[in-house]
Formats: sequence, C-alpha cells, structure tokens
Amino acid sequence: MNVNDLLNSAEKLFLNKEYNSALNFYSMILSYEPDNTDAYVGALLSDLGLEYYEEAQVLYYYYESKKDSSKNPKVMIEQLIDSFTSQMNQYSDIYELIDADMEFDDGIEYEDFLDLIEQKENFKEAFEDAIFSTKVIISKKWQFIDFIKKLTANGYYSVALDYLEAHAPMYDNDQDILTLYSLLPKGKV
Repeated sequence: MNVNDLLNSAEKLFLNKEYNSALNFYSMILSYEPDNTDAYVGALLSDLGLEYYEEAQVLYYYYESKKDSSKNPKVMIEQLIDSFTSQMNQYSDIYELIDADMEFDDGIEYEDFLDLIEQKENFKEAFEDAIFSTKVIISKKWQFIDFIKKLTANGYYSVALDYLEAHAPMYDNDQDILTLYSLLPKGKV
C-alpha cells in the first residue's frame, strides 16, 4: 500500500468536498503512519468540512501555503480550528481568523502596501519595492481583486496570472474572481 497514492487520493476527495471519503483515506494513512502530518491535518480538515466546507477549503489552502515554513503545522491548524469553532461569532469569516493568526513581520499588509503606492505616487515603483523586499499579505477578497486589477492595469500580466492560478481555487469558483481572468490580454501572458 503506497502512502503517497493514498494521500493523493485523499486530497482529491477533500478538494471535491467528499469529506467522509477523504476522512476514511486520511484515517487509513494514519493507521500506517501515525506521525504523517499531511494525513493528520487532512483528517482534521475533513472533519471540519463535514460541517463547514468553505472554511475547511480555505484552511487547506492556508496550510498548503504555510506547511513548509511553519515550525509546527499540526499545531498551527489545530489552533486555527479551535479558534474558529470557539469564536465563530467573533469573526465574520475564516479570512479574518487567518488574518489574526498571521505573523506580519514577514510581510506587508495590503493596506500598508496601498499607503506605499500613495507615497510613491507610482504603482510600478511601489510594487517592485514591496515584492523585492518582502511579500504583500492579502487576507480579504476585495484586496485580492484590487491587487489583480492594479497588476493588470500596470502591465504585470504574467504576475497577475500567477496570482490568479495560485489563489483562485481558494475562492471556490467565485464569479468575481473568475471575472479577473478577462483582464488578461490574449497573447501577452
């Protein structure tokens, strides 16, 4: 039994929102490899997905983006799930919870990036300064849309496409996000 094949199958089931089946696969993996972090997190998120499918998907993509840089991704996800389930009334959506969890010392918040654009009075200069020295932390849908629009308006088509391809799945085929693809001129990307 190949654990990597099982993980791939479990992930596909999870991404297709087949949480019961994904949970079964992740459980099977954990019976063979109890310390498998991806299986453990997948099981937690599949369980969460049974009741909160959108939040589980968002946390999955957040985990995927942070698992290699986080000191302990198991604990990170456990804490996010605990915070979400215990403080559901405090946060209007899962993005606010992730935003509250982020350590902003490794990036610049989007509002600060907008201030930088205003100071420089030039998107290209502000963008290049921010991208080459840090990363822009986008934690809300409106910020993502605004960022993509600014990138395309300033000719950064391939960067916009990279962001769209990497982050559009987090928004689960949201029409506002999918419309952003129309901003990319054919033949220039």
